Amino acid sequence: MTSPIRQLRVLIPYFAGADTFQDNVAYTLRQMGHIVETPDYKFRRNRGRLNRILVDTLTATRPERWEEHETYAVATARKFTPDLVLCLTQTLRAETLAELRGLGARCVAWWGDPPANMRGMGLLADGWDAIFIKDAMSVQKMQAVGFNAQLMHEAINPDWHCPQGAPRDNTLAVVGNFYGYRQILVSRLMDADAELALHGFSPPRWGDPRIQEHYTGRYVTRAEKSMVFEGALASLNCTTMSEGNSLNCRAFEINGAAGLQLIEDKPAVAECFEPGREILTYRSVDEILEYLARARSDQAWAEGIRKAGYRRAHAEHTYAQRLDRILKSVDLK
Repeated sequence: MTSPIRQLRVLIPYFAGADTFQDNVAYTLRQMGHIVETPDYKFRRNRGRLNRILVDTLTATRPERWEEHETYAVATARKFTPDLVLCLTQTLRAETLAELRGLGARCVAWWGDPPANMRGMGLLADGWDAIFIKDAMSVQKMQAVGFNAQLMHEAINPDWHCPQGAPRDNTLAVVGNFYGYRQILVSRLMDADAELALHGFSPPRWGDPRIQEHYTGRYVTRAEKSMVFEGALASLNCTTMSEGNSLNCRAFEINGAAGLQLIEDKPAVAECFEPGREILTYRSVDEILEYLARARSDQAWAEGIRKAGYRRAHAEHTYAQRLDRILKSVDLK
């Protein structure tokens, strides 16, 4: 006879926009039977570039001032009485952590961005019960100074990061923000006459004007994003210059949707997928073009990689599996 599932009260002090890290975690925790509290509005820092600059300036000039998400977390915890405060790509100062722990909550951070994106002291505050981060070197650094840090990659939500029956086309899909490195890579592919479909936030005005011409005008999420990955000839996955040997969410979402993924060659890829069988790694524009040519001429080869990557993503890389490990790490399961 199996023991009943312990229903937990989990506070995530961050607005959960559609198909964001926070949304997928909150959704999965609810699917697992837990009660989840999130704010129903964006904090000021997350409402546009000017607000972010203003809040960051105030934080830099008045470091003793608690940020909006910190005051929200403590005020909400006093009413909600969470078993767990789960911060997703979000930091808390030691004083905030002490308040939350004093209310009986365990405090866990799961950081999904490159570690270089942390502001100030980042996650280097005493009081975390556990820290999960996707960069192995950062884990090593944190462990060296006494933090309970562990390596954890991102994941898929199988309810929408899955095949949608999308018709296939001949494009190379690119989904995400058009920062500098992604722009230069896309520009090189344009020079080679690759057929591209660009999705995400509108490209910046300072970039290559050809990128705007190939931009679909679509910011895709959930099933619609999976349709893009599944329907494209292949999906390109590149990351910012600040992302080292770690994987972004698309490394899992593309495979979850049975897309043919072309990803930068780095050691972390082989920790999650088998290169050449479940995913394709590249080191040059020429390699990307060679993969595209083969995908057009050898559909059986491409289909085999799609299916193998899909199976691996759904077998080993779901949010439920990641969260199960987090809960066990702090004795909540």
